[in-house]
Amino acid sequence: MSLPYSARRAFGRILLAQADITKLDTDAIVNAATSSLLGGGGVDGAIHRAGGPDTLEACRRLRAGHYGKGLPTGEAVITSGGRLPARYVIHTVGPVWNG
Repeated sequence: MSLPYSARRAFGRILLAQADITKLDTDAIVNAATSSLLGGGGVDGAIHRAGGPDTLEACRRLRAGHYGKGLPTGEAVITSGGRLPARYVIHTVGPVWNG
């Protein structure tokens, strides 16, 4: 397989790649989201910008229907990829470290 980025196969069908996550044509990408699910800085913001209004609207619906106070740390939700080449985005919130 010829890839335009650095990648290696591991764990069977999981592909680990070092590339621009917003350009990967894959089943799903994982977003290090903020608890608001509404986009933030860094990779989260880039994914929301590239995904466009459909991604943001899907996150807004999740907030309104299930996560009014925000997505709790350790939880994950899935949305469509919107305008991203990836078909889905898995949004997950990691712990905030203050040290």
